[in-house]
Amino acid sequence: MGILAVSNLVSDAGVVAIDTTGVGTARAGIAACEYGDDKAIFGYGASPANVSMTNLVSNVGVVADDVTGVGTARKQLSACSYGYDKGIFGYGHGGGATFYSMTNLVSNVGVVADDVTGVGTARYAQGACEYGGDKAIFGYGTTASVVSMSNLVSNVGVVADDVTGVGTARQNPAACSYN
Repeated sequence: MGILAVSNLVSDAGVVAIDTTGVGTARAGIAACEYGDDKAIFGYGASPANVSMTNLVSNVGVVADDVTGVGTARKQLSACSYGYDKGIFGYGHGGGATFYSMTNLVSNVGVVADDVTGVGTARYAQGACEYGGDKAIFGYGTTASVVSMSNLVSNVGVVADDVTGVGTARQNPAACSYN
């Protein structure tokens, strides 16, 4: 079927709407998170080469055109919100045996900051979610093999060193917060 540029809005009652023709470049291996209390951002991915573009989503679900050239092009990264109104993209796969241990912070108005490198073990295909209302966590993933580790993110976007040996090693987990 290939890579599609399609979105589906989800209501506050959990009802998924029909496909909306996508805006911007179709790509795979992207990440997305919330920011600014009521907006979202999609970023990075491959189309088919790795890209460093983002797309902002308004508080009514309208996806904006591509914004290019923000940070290192990569795929299979993850993202989540932190600090109540900001977001963070982290880690990723550059192709071949190139894995990243970098993050990019997203401000409360959707501006993506330059790469912050060298935070924990370089890996890809990890999960991420917010916790405690204002903090975040990246977990698991793969390097040359699947790993069992996590990295906490403070409420100001600082990523902590690896915590290893937590749960079964795995890649491509999904994560979300719950109350």
